[in-house]
Amino acid sequence: MKRQETRPPYGGITPRLVLGFTIMIAGVALALDNLGILDSGLFFRYWPLAFVILGILKLTSPSGHQSGGVFWIIIGAVLLAFTTGHLNFQRGWALLLVFVGGSIAWRALRPRPARSEPSSAIDMMAMLGGSKTVNSSPDFQGGQALAVMGGCDVDLRKATIAQEEAVLDVFAFWGGVVIQVPEEWEVDNRVSAFLGGIEDRTHGLAGGKQRLVLTGTVIMGGAEVKN
Repeated sequence: MKRQETRPPYGGITPRLVLGFTIMIAGVALALDNLGILDSGLFFRYWPLAFVILGILKLTSPSGHQSGGVFWIIIGAVLLAFTTGHLNFQRGWALLLVFVGGSIAWRALRPRPARSEPSSAIDMMAMLGGSKTVNSSPDFQGGQALAVMGGCDVDLRKATIAQEEAVLDVFAFWGGVVIQVPEEWEVDNRVSAFLGGIEDRTHGLAGGKQRLVLTGTVIMGGAEVKN
């Protein structure tokens, strides 16, 4: 059966609505510019503010999506600096490398939750290559998978989530992460993607007893979760 989707309560304003109105306003601005009624340059200079609004909406969304909100606010601020002439391509790449390096360092330094057994979690990294792990723990508790110009393959099809949920943090930069889960698992996708994508191809039912929460960031890469 197909998993039902629920809309988060953003007070009637959703990220999809913000994106739709931004594209629509861009079209109207171009049309009015062609007619000589309006100069569309002002809109295209400040259009990244849509990402900032998107980030604010995520920050005010239900618990668990706040990190994605901060990500989109940063993206919007950087793009705004480009469009207003305060940031050039070379400085942009420098900021991107700072962000990527900072994200990797933060994931390495942040406190790790206590695990009942080392095998109950995964901690893998792939750089300029590939890495694969198979976890069949009866008490899977999450972990992290990091791919930089490489790929991570996580096989959890024989694992079991004994607690309420397990959190798996993914980070992909010019790389990819593939996660295989049992069909009875419910997947809560909270990954933020920029110039990349995250695809959920699972068939689990909403409200399942075993719940996997995916967090993290994908930049110029991809992540996929499937059965």
